[in-house]
Amino acid sequence: MPPESPDPFEQLLRSHRRLEERLEDLRRAAADLDGPNHVEARAYIDDSVRWLERSVGRHELDEEQSLFPRLRAHVGLVGLLDKLEREHREHERLHQALRDSAGKPAAEVSAVVRELAAAYRVHIDDEERELFPAARPLLDEAARAAMLAEMDARRGR
Repeated sequence: MPPESPDPFEQLLRSHRRLEERLEDLRRAAADLDGPNHVEARAYIDDSVRWLERSVGRHELDEEQSLFPRLRAHVGLVGLLDKLEREHREHERLHQALRDSAGKPAAEVSAVVRELAAAYRVHIDDEERELFPAARPLLDEAARAAMLAEMDARRGR
C-alpha cells in the first residue's frame, strides 16, 4: 500500500482543536480570578497569551504564507481569504486586550475571553466548513508537501 499523501489540513485541524481546548481552559481561569486561586489563574492567562501569540501566530502564518497564496488564483475563494485575513488581525487585537487585562476585574477579563472565543468559533467554522473543503481538491500532492515543509520550517523542524 502506498504511503498516504501529505495533508497539511490535518495539522491545521489539530491546531484548531488545541486552540479550542485552550480557550475553554482560559474561560475557567478567568472565572477563577475572583477566587482563592486568583494568582494561578492570572499566571495561566498570561501563559495563554504567550501561547496564543506563539502557536496561533504560527498557525495564522501557515495559512497566510502557505495556504492562502496557493488559493488566491481561485477567484471564488478570494472574498473568503480576505475575510479570514481580516479576522487574523482582529485576533491579534484580542490577544493584546487579553494581555492588557492584567489587574482588571474578573468580569472584564471574562468578557475578553468570551469575545476571543466567539471570534475563533466563527473563524474555525468558516475554515472547516468552507475553506478547507474547497481547498483540498485544488492542491495536488506536491503543493501539500511544500506546505508541510514550510509549516515545519516555521517550527524549526
